[in-house]
Amino acid sequence: MKRLITYTLYPVLLFSIFGLFYAAQTYGWDLKMTFAIMAGVRIVVLLATEFLFPAKKEWMISWGSFLRDLKYMMSGGAILGLLNLMGVWLAIDYSRFNTGIFQDVPVWLELVITILIYEFFQYWYHRYSHENLGPHGFWFWKVHAAHHLPDKVYLLMHPAGHPINFLITLFIVQAPLVLLESKPEVIFLFNALLGLQGLVSHFNVEIKVGFLNYILVGTELHRFHHSADPKEAKNYGVLTSFWDIAFGTFYYHPDLPARLGVFDEESYPRSNEFIKVMKMPFVK
Repeated sequence: MKRLITYTLYPVLLFSIFGLFYAAQTYGWDLKMTFAIMAGVRIVVLLATEFLFPAKKEWMISWGSFLRDLKYMMSGGAILGLLNLMGVWLAIDYSRFNTGIFQDVPVWLELVITILIYEFFQYWYHRYSHENLGPHGFWFWKVHAAHHLPDKVYLLMHPAGHPINFLITLFIVQAPLVLLESKPEVIFLFNALLGLQGLVSHFNVEIKVGFLNYILVGTELHRFHHSADPKEAKNYGVLTSFWDIAFGTFYYHPDLPARLGVFDEESYPRSNEFIKVMKMPFVK
């Protein structure tokens, strides 16, 4: 059963997005409700799978880590998640009146272009934050570092991070869709794919996707992004690995990282020291 999940769960989840999209188009389902129901069912399926078939038992959620994650959820993760859902709904409604530059472009091509544009800006913000580039780079790292303090990766640690970082990424996600005046169908597919990749990237289940690692960023690639070894902590893309490959920051290894977290952990507060973590961007 575990082997079956390793090789089939992700393709099923991926193709279910396009299957539900096709059904919504064929039967006139409301895209907003389809998106919300799909997102809810998906998280339940993934949580159950992670509980039953963890890739590494040491990375499983504990009461201590859950209580820690709950603080991050309440400070911004859950709230901004709801804001993102509302943003998707509003974007779908607003986009029905769009007359953007891609109105005569097929949905699939507009989706690819939108993903590449979004990921270009996300990639460089993410990389800038990690590599302390430029005069403000270290401040952005302190904003982003909260997400890298946990020493294990699982679904519910995904919201662990600083609310400023979530606000920035929320803007980067939705801004291209608004500025490009994307079609409702593109907004649905883009956010559905982004949501899936965000979840499976922090999934404590052994998932193998083969050549898809060179197209999409998922479980195998992103867990190395959380590696405490700077040589492994690459893969700045969150949806596609295109820009990582283009700019030489793609990293793949078939095994699991030896250790997760930050390299010089003594220089940072522990992930459960919530107040200290929230203060990080504002102290030297």
